[in-house]
Amino acid sequence: MRKVGVWVSLLTIGFYVIISTMMYVSVRPEALSADPFSIAEEDIRSPLTIEDREATRLLKENTVAAIDSQYTIKQEYATQQIEKAEQLFASLKGVKTAEDIGRIKQRLRGTEAADLLQDDELRLLATASTAMRTTARDVVITAVEEAMRQRISSDGGEVAEAREEARLDIERSALSFAMKTVGKTLTDQLIVTNYVYDPEKTDQLRKQTSDKVEPVLISEGEVIVKRGEVISQDAYRQLQLVGLISDRQSFKPLMGTLILSALMTFLLFGFISRSNLRYAKMGKVKLFSLVYLVVILQLVVIYGMAFLADDINPALYLLTPTAFSALVLRNLLNERIALLSTLFTALAGTFFYSTNQNFSFNIAIYLLAGGLVATYFLRSSLSRRRIFVSSLTIALANVAVFFAFLFMRSGQVEVKETSILVGFAVASGVLSAILSIGLLPFLEMTFGILAPTRLLELLNPTHPLLKKLLVEAPGTYHHSMMVANLAETACEAIGADGLLARVGAYYHDLGKTRRPLYFIENQHGLNPHDRLTPKESARVILAHTDDGVELLEEAKLPNVIVDICREHHGTSLLRYFYVKATEQGEVDEKDFRYTGPKPQTREAAVIMIVDSIEAAVRSMKSPTEAGIQELVKKIIREKLMDDQFSECEMTTRDIYRVGESACHTLSGLFHERIEYPELKKEELT
Repeated sequence: MRKVGVWVSLLTIGFYVIISTMMYVSVRPEALSADPFSIAEEDIRSPLTIEDREATRLLKENTVAAIDSQYTIKQEYATQQIEKAEQLFASLKGVKTAEDIGRIKQRLRGTEAADLLQDDELRLLATASTAMRTTARDVVITAVEEAMRQRISSDGGEVAEAREEARLDIERSALSFAMKTVGKTLTDQLIVTNYVYDPEKTDQLRKQTSDKVEPVLISEGEVIVKRGEVISQDAYRQLQLVGLISDRQSFKPLMGTLILSALMTFLLFGFISRSNLRYAKMGKVKLFSLVYLVVILQLVVIYGMAFLADDINPALYLLTPTAFSALVLRNLLNERIALLSTLFTALAGTFFYSTNQNFSFNIAIYLLAGGLVATYFLRSSLSRRRIFVSSLTIALANVAVFFAFLFMRSGQVEVKETSILVGFAVASGVLSAILSIGLLPFLEMTFGILAPTRLLELLNPTHPLLKKLLVEAPGTYHHSMMVANLAETACEAIGADGLLARVGAYYHDLGKTRRPLYFIENQHGLNPHDRLTPKESARVILAHTDDGVELLEEAKLPNVIVDICREHHGTSLLRYFYVKATEQGEVDEKDFRYTGPKPQTREAAVIMIVDSIEAAVRSMKSPTEAGIQELVKKIIREKLMDDQFSECEMTTRDIYRVGESACHTLSGLFHERIEYPELKKEELT
């Protein structure tokens, strides 16, 4: 009894130290006194990790400034220039003599083609035949179109080069010498720069570049100023940013925090000691450990939300899960402890949201209301469903408190902003339920409260993953059921967790649903491996463990189930395809081994053994008891020689007992049956 008292005292002292530390860190005076351009007396390190937004801004500006202006080929410029040529030649319609030049100019007046040619060049076109004009038009347009299809920038003489190319094209044409001269004049006028500055593209690239710039972080433990260095203006700014610059203050805030946290801890200790528990067999050490752990977790969550609120937006306090400790302790213990935990976390949480030792009355009321409502509504049916229903009442209480403070301050109600804040308040209740439901299984298992109900839930055949396995890979589903029976029986024979093994066996081959027809139990005549090389086939087969892990992790199944899926083949050799590959030439054995790791638990090792046994026995044409026993021994020998059980607490005796259990179970399934005579064909007709 005295030993129990000592442990409880140590737990309480540890709890008191943790709570006092968390509260003091939130209200402590800043610890460093320094001036710009003074000498640092010691290495000054950052006490936390925080973004240096000023440095980030400067980095983004410098990075963006280094981005060159972006240019784009404007294909529409070619169209515009060709339209000018079209306008020019269209103005010549019906003109036959040089005296009609006035009519041509009249037609071109106000158009972009008005200044393309001089009068003598217009007269030359006017006196040319219609066929000659058409030829000249086609040659000019073709030359311009060909030239402006390429990039033409204003730098590097690209315009002159393009015009020269066009001149050569005209020179090679069938035009007369005079018409060639006119054509060259036109191409010189029409071929212009088409590679121009693109402000939108430039701005977009600069924005993308700016967005990709990683924020400049001052990491926890990073040396901001080294001993003996001058504290520059920038270093001083960083010291201010991490909260190290202020005048040194007395130890009075620490003493005040210690006194208040001592009073709170004493009251919590007293209420726990005098409570009538639902689970009297827990023992005091487990009881105090459970309450202290849940309260600390609640405070850690509040502390994290307070940090985010201080760094991002003060309104984030509404998102704080106010009641998950009350929900958990009411579910596991009793109403009195749940109420006291609510009061405790509300008082301590107020410290976390304090700014320069200014405490918020609003925070205290908000945290208190959520916990009180949770305790009141979680009364009779202590179930996960009831917890979720209670979360809705918590959400309503949070919304009511929010509007109460809003109206008391005569605040302006803006629909968009208010809707977001109401959403935070509602999310607070939902998060309380999510955290409590997520924490309950852990606490139940750690403190011996309730059976592994989560495992039983996973055995439900209506589970989405089991339905997926049954529909997409029915052969694998039945194989998994058989392995589950073998594994559970074998685990019970060696004192391992049979229920865990059964659940793990249910899901161990889930990865086969990615490519079910590549596994023999799902095939119906056609074998896809006939079209693959042994290495390709091995790659498909070996991938099913990683595929299964991925599917299980996506479905948020317990890690122990995921680990069984990952480990149930260990680093075994895929012998069939390895031998087949060696017959074709030299191969690397690593390409035909599973990536592992080897089984880390006895349950995973059992599933490895019975999985191989079930598959091997199923492939036997006429299984007999003696044949099964010989096959099982062979499989176990191979696994032992391959060193697959070196990383788990599995003795050789346990391994052979697993084999004996599997033989016994399989012999009952494959016992000899009476062979009924077949009817003759004539009798059937």
